[in-house]
Amino acid sequence: MRMYDIIEKKRDKQELSKEEIDFFVNGYSKGDIPDYQMSALLMAIYLNGMTPTELKDLTFSMANSAKTLDLSSIKVPGKYIVDKHSTGGVGDKVTLIVLPIVASLGVGVCKMSGRGLGFTGGTIDKLESITGYNVEIPINDAIRQVQDIGVCLIAQSSEIAIADKKIYALRDTTATIESINLIASSIMSKKLASGVDKILLEVTVGTGAFMKTIEDARELSKTMVKIGKLAGVETKAVVTSMSEPLGRNVGNALEIKEVISFLTADEETLDSDEYRDLREVVFEVAAQMIKMSGVSEDLEKNKKDIREAILSRDAYKKFIELIKAQGGHIYNVYMDWLGMSMDMPVLDEKVKYLKEIRAHQDGYIVSIDSRKIGEALVALGGGRNKKEDSIDFSVGFEFAKKVGEKVQEGDTILTVYYNDKNKFNDAYEYIADAINIDNIEEEAATALRQKPHILDIIDESNI
Repeated sequence: MRMYDIIEKKRDKQELSKEEIDFFVNGYSKGDIPDYQMSALLMAIYLNGMTPTELKDLTFSMANSAKTLDLSSIKVPGKYIVDKHSTGGVGDKVTLIVLPIVASLGVGVCKMSGRGLGFTGGTIDKLESITGYNVEIPINDAIRQVQDIGVCLIAQSSEIAIADKKIYALRDTTATIESINLIASSIMSKKLASGVDKILLEVTVGTGAFMKTIEDARELSKTMVKIGKLAGVETKAVVTSMSEPLGRNVGNALEIKEVISFLTADEETLDSDEYRDLREVVFEVAAQMIKMSGVSEDLEKNKKDIREAILSRDAYKKFIELIKAQGGHIYNVYMDWLGMSMDMPVLDEKVKYLKEIRAHQDGYIVSIDSRKIGEALVALGGGRNKKEDSIDFSVGFEFAKKVGEKVQEGDTILTVYYNDKNKFNDAYEYIADAINIDNIEEEAATALRQKPHILDIIDESNI
């Protein structure tokens, strides 16, 4: 069997056999197939697509390119292990909020997350803004941690789905990232190799996501749900909006601070417009995870339990347990307004400068381009252009105003936290392009503020 013949066959829109797929996946993993041949095949797949059988075979071949995890020691009769994955976005701190919530409600979670690359942030980078937090604990220690406290959150293991790691790095440099088939097989190969019973996917759509249209997001969701079905692993996708940054903070340490604020919110704050978008996504994702785990089938009951877990601070206590278990540094703070002491993580949040970006006219904010805000964060040093780039965890943005909110000339829209004046100048160009203010009718502004963030739910019943 020759790689040349496989490339030629896919170029001519013919279906590859399982043996041919195994040949190039295993050969590339071992270094027997050069980058230039793999690049040619990826472009042929990008242009010509894959049949359902090819997609299944590719996903399973990548999942089996290294060892798969054995989570049998943390399985509980009557309950299922559910993994959660997001396709990424700007200001997306959902995983960091959802995991402590569901763990406090009896759902065991052993989660591996990734680092950020380009304009989308990474959960692991956000965690590493907590001084001392160890994302590289051995998988056996991670499993014991789930047995002890119900949750672990670590970096993706170098021993899982090796083929996907190599192929993804090549896709990133060959303009083949956006292929729905390649995205679906990449995500699902890692999830299937992680040894879980069920998979909950958060598929983001909008300017700050890889999927720009709801049609593409639905197609990706359905593709992954079908792969899960073929593998005998129940898979569900929640399609969420990423047309503006999620929440009020963008940047690693700043997003951890928002996670803390959300998990320690009182009733009035939790129900406020400030948390509307984040609350909607967190409650839906967490409720679906609880349902899929077998803890409770009733989504509305689950959302009530989620609310209580936050207001009782049980979810926040679980968050602190997680940080302590993985070496994160904690200090005790007395909250005057609460009349109590609380543990807080020590964050890498030292910045030299801050700058308020103000409205240049009266009107309403009609859009905030998520991608440009993500690119502005990279320009500040808070994200990566290359995998080896170091990150300034402390820089970022805090939004005082979001889409649909009224502003007058001179009002603060967001505050920029930064350490390098030259980098701020680069970032400002993206920020200025990202925010659009217009003099629209109040009714139209209200519609913008109230737009839903849960756009669809895809499962085996609607594929």
